[in-house]
Formats: sequence, structure tokens, C-alpha cells
Amino acid sequence: MERVIAQLQQENERLAQLAQRDWLTHLYNRMATQEKVDEAIAQRQTGLLLVIDVDQFKQINDRFGHIAGDQVLQQIAQVLRYLAFKSDIVGRVGGDEFVLYMPLEQDERFVRERARQIKARLREIPVGGASFPLTASVGSSLYQPGDDYQSLFDRADQHLLEEKRRRRGRAAKPARGGRDGIATDMQLIREELSEQQPAPGAYCQDYETFQRIYRFVERRLQRVAGSVYIILITLTDGRGDYPALADRGAQMDTLKEVILHSLRMGDVFTQYSSCQFLIMASDLEARDIDVITGRICDHFYRAVGGQDLLLHHCYPLQPAQKQAREG
Repeated sequence: MERVIAQLQQENERLAQLAQRDWLTHLYNRMATQEKVDEAIAQRQTGLLLVIDVDQFKQINDRFGHIAGDQVLQQIAQVLRYLAFKSDIVGRVGGDEFVLYMPLEQDERFVRERARQIKARLREIPVGGASFPLTASVGSSLYQPGDDYQSLFDRADQHLLEEKRRRRGRAAKPARGGRDGIATDMQLIREELSEQQPAPGAYCQDYETFQRIYRFVERRLQRVAGSVYIILITLTDGRGDYPALADRGAQMDTLKEVILHSLRMGDVFTQYSSCQFLIMASDLEARDIDVITGRICDHFYRAVGGQDLLLHHCYPLQPAQKQAREG
């Protein structure tokens, strides 16, 4: 009985620790970070909080996919663990936002140097196997009497936002009202929505984003005439079956690169299954489909040294309203 009780206690402790951890990076999650920092502040009445935010992280997901984005977040966590001292608290408190709390009295010079080290280390992280400048903004806050985690975080977050504004070429100034303020907002919106440094080739997206684009194009076709085709590319073993698991991963990686560079920047594609890609190609005729798929097949077969491994099927995208009436 005592052994069973001890095992249950160990399991409860393990589950309690898991509940404090971010599932992707295994750093403290937001709630656990706040609890740990508040406990440290109550004990020491000192400390430094750094808030680290990856600049334009959405561009990484858009350009390289969410799997690559997750890998970047995991590598950021490794960098922060490496830079942290034993008593420091490191947490992931948002999608691409991290905090580092140091329970020691420090000065502004130390803060600047630590922020510089973090930025330098993060720039070394490879993104999606390509040259992509990974940069981060770092906001800081030194302990003041009466502080808790939330007040430290709020000040550091404000400093982070000011740094982002400066890096966009605008000094941090009080917001202005009227037309001047709206003009500033519009410029900020344009910068945030625009794709930075668009890569050549097709637009690779996760399936959910592809689905949203698909539905938007359906709606657009109600008002604007256009020709859009959906193409399904299926990888096989050459005999009509799916390839062996041992070969599938490398072949799908190669096929993804081939599709990326065989299509235009205005085309969109996504991985549909473990052996299939979906393509949305615009502004073409039915006869152009054979040209596109032929180019993909030729490049793929040259890369892998095989033949008759790809199947392709297609259909024209219809306006949403027309499709609903036909259903």
C-alpha cells in the first residue's frame, strides 16, 4: 500500500510539473511564469524582467510553414535556457513572446548588454533552411518597490513597443489625434500587413490558411471573372500505392521544393496529406494545367531519379453562390 501511495504521489507531482510547462518549448507557461516571478519578488524584493518578442514572426509561418515556425520557437527557448542563470525564470507567455526574469539587482548597463547578447544569439538561428534574418525586440524593467510580475511586465512591454516603433523609423511619441494620427495608423497597418521580403516561388501555407484563401477566392469569383484551378498532386510508389514510409519523408520534402519553385508567386499550395499537395493556380486555361504538372513531374523525376511516381487531378474553382445553387 505504501508503495502504491508513493507512486501516486510521484505521478501527481509529475502531472503538476507538466501543467506548469508550455507544451512546445517546455518552458514555464504564462500562468506558471507569473506565479514563479511573484514568489521570487516576494522573497528578494529585487530583480530584472526582460520581455523578448520575435519581429514579424508571422512572416516565418507564412513563408516556411507552421512546422518551421514551431522549430524556431523551440530553438529560441534553447537559446534563452543557455543564457539563463540557475536562479533565473524563463517562460513563454505568448505565441512568439518570451520572458526572462533575473532575481538579482542589476543596472541599466547590464540590461543593455544582456539584451544585446539575446539578439545576437537569436540572429544565429537558421529559419526554414534558408537565409532569413531572425530579429527580436527586447523590453526591460528593473524592480521598483511595490512591483509584482504584472507591473514589471507592463513596463517592459511598453519599452518593447517603443523599440519596435524606433526600428520602424518612427520615434516613440505620444499618439496624435485627428488626421495626423489616422495617417500614422494607416502607415503602421500597411507595414504590419505587407509581406516583408517576399520569397520567389509559390505561396506555401498550412491547410487551414489554404482553406480560408480558397473560400475567399470563391466569394471573389461571384463579382470578378477569373480562372482558378485546384490541382491535387499525389506521390505514389509507381504502382498506384503510397510509397514506403522509409522513402516518403525525403520524397515529400523534395516534391515540396519542386512545387515551390515550379509555380508563380501568385499561386498557393499546401500539404494535404502525408503523400499529397494541393495547389491553387490562378489566371490560366485548362490546357495550362498539363504544362504546370508536366514541369513539376520533370523536375521531381530528375531530382529523385524515378518515373511515374506522381498522379495529378484538377477541377476549376466555381463562384461560391453558383456552387451553392448547383448543390
